[in-house]
Order: sequence, then structure tokens, then C-alpha cells
Amino acid sequence: MARLIMASNRVEVPRRGNPNYAGGLAVAVRSLLKRNPGLWFGWSGTVAVDQEVTTRSIQQGGLSYVIADLAAADYHEYYNGFANRVLWPILHYRLDFEEFSRRDLSGYRRVNVHFANQIAAWLCPDDVV
Repeated sequence: MARLIMASNRVEVPRRGNPNYAGGLAVAVRSLLKRNPGLWFGWSGTVAVDQEVTTRSIQQGGLSYVIADLAAADYHEYYNGFANRVLWPILHYRLDFEEFSRRDLSGYRRVNVHFANQIAAWLCPDDVV
């Protein structure tokens, strides 16, 4: 049976005792994964110390998560940079907030290659990404 693999720039893993979810993406992804077996892959929200970047799986509330940390430079270029200064403004119709830099784009591409390599290790032939 095919699994549904959801990938996003950030994953919100619920904390024990606090099942409340913030944001529409978290609510939508969790709802979809409760109806379809699979996993949610993305950044853990943790900035690694000394470039010690890890990827790990978590089972919580009947759902599977695979989360990866970011190094400090990746956090600044990928998340604070391209994701928040380019993608967020464009996707929320706030072009007045958009700030493009080649350095942030380079970091965004670098992290996406890393994420693609990490998620590839978790894929099965019939999975749907």
C-alpha cells in the first residue's frame, strides 16, 4: 500500500499534553495524514550547534514525523532568508515585503538538496510525495 509523504519547510510536532496546532498547514497536514498512512518530513525548528545536523523520526499521536535540524548558516539563508523574505511575501500577496538575495537563494537550494537526500532514505517504491 502506498504511503503519503508530506514535505514542508517546517514540521510542527505536537508536544505531549498539548495537542493544539498553530497554523493552517499543520492542521491540514495532520488531518490528511490521519486519514492516509504516511509521514510528514521537514525542518525540526532546531538550529544545530557546531554543524551537528541530525535527522530523526518521531511517532506522536498516531502520526509519523521525520525531522531534520539546520545548521546556523542554513537557518539564516534558507528559513529566515529565502523562505521568509521571498516565498512568504510572494505567497501572501505582500510583494512589498519581498527581499531577494543570491546568498539566500544559494542556501535555500543547498538545504533542499540536503532534504531531498534525507527524505530519499525513507521512501518506498509506491510512496506518493
